[in-house]
Amino acid sequence: MESHGEPGRIQVTAATYELLRDRYDFEPRGEIDVKGRGKTMTYWLLGLRGTIQQ
Repeated sequence: MESHGEPGRIQVTAATYELLRDRYDFEPRGEIDVKGRGKTMTYWLLGLRGTIQQ
């Protein structure tokens, strides 16, 4: 997943998203092709829930 990341952003898998989604805000990134795993849904971590100003 590192090769698909962007500087200054935290990318997480769907499993991590499920564990943290009640405490943090995320933005869906979509599926990426992860070596040895295939297509995997990923999300960008935006910050603690309620701290992101829209």
